[in-house]
Amino acid sequence: MTSLPRYVHVFATFGAGGAQIRAVQLMAHLGPRAHHVVVAMDGRTEAAEQLAPGLSVAFAPAPAKGSFLATVRAQRAFLRAQRPDLVLTYNWGAIETAAAARSLRLPLVHHEDGFGPEEVVRRFRRRSWMRALVLRSAEVVVPSTVLQGIAAREWHLPSRRVHLLVNGVDLSRFRPRTEAKGTAQRTLGTVGGLRGEKDHSSLLRALAQLPPAVTLRIVGGGALAEPLRAEANALGVASRVDFHGPVADTAPCYRTFDLFVLSSRTEQMPIAMLEAMATGLPVVATDVGDVRAMLPAEAADCIVPKEDPAALAAAITRVLADPSRAQRLGAANRAVAEQRYPAAACLDRFLQLYERVARRL
Repeated sequence: MTSLPRYVHVFATFGAGGAQIRAVQLMAHLGPRAHHVVVAMDGRTEAAEQLAPGLSVAFAPAPAKGSFLATVRAQRAFLRAQRPDLVLTYNWGAIETAAAARSLRLPLVHHEDGFGPEEVVRRFRRRSWMRALVLRSAEVVVPSTVLQGIAAREWHLPSRRVHLLVNGVDLSRFRPRTEAKGTAQRTLGTVGGLRGEKDHSSLLRALAQLPPAVTLRIVGGGALAEPLRAEANALGVASRVDFHGPVADTAPCYRTFDLFVLSSRTEQMPIAMLEAMATGLPVVATDVGDVRAMLPAEAADCIVPKEDPAALAAAITRVLADPSRAQRLGAANRAVAEQRYPAAACLDRFLQLYERVARRL
């Protein structure tokens, strides 16, 4: 009897974020065809709640925190014991495991999905140098043309090793609502972790410039929950903000929104925005990553500079002031999601790369 292929996934965190959601989708897409071992370097595993039942998934403990070389040594021992058919590493927080896999000549695919708050303005030279050194002979997946350019210019990775694979969205789960809302209140919505790079502060300040009938629902949790509540109170909008907290299934939340807002300082190809588009929502977003390429041409005036609450408020006002245009924008967003980002086709491209790399060694 042939044993299942063994995929080892190493994340900086397995909290509920874009890279983790995509990995969960990939595991479900593979179904019973593989066994997965997941390591979260920070010990967080909230995304495990979204794993489909019946999958063969095990969680292994992270190594004790140590120096770069100590972590590489620990991960070399771990990988030797696991004997994986493929190692999948995710972002900077798993770079030591990528180095360990390369030193053992194991099949490796490394994923880079973007930058945390510490690299929003300027990338660290040491990290760029380390990526160049560790990843030069690895296969590297990026979700945006922006990150593809950074991989070439700053990390000096050969173009043949860098694969632009876009995120997909489940069009059956994320679908437009069919019932009328039945209220004059307009609900802005956003979905994502309460972290600095998401810049919910600018969104709260934009809300303060909008009429009282406009409310905001923030779906997600994180370390900035209490500071953001305090800021909402200081701005006089606390009664208009629903801090909804994290949920395992966000699809029903989108159908309570009238307009999706992305206020981030940095993104590459935001999955939350894709989900909003598939739900048939109009979108107002900051001009980060590949956002401009993702939205249809008629939404050009819905894209605003980052960290500009006044511009954000003005774009929101334009959309809410014209309900028929809002409906057209939502329909155009859904059409783009259907044409470019169906989950099955996007996930197949990932799996084709994984299988090709696993067969190579």
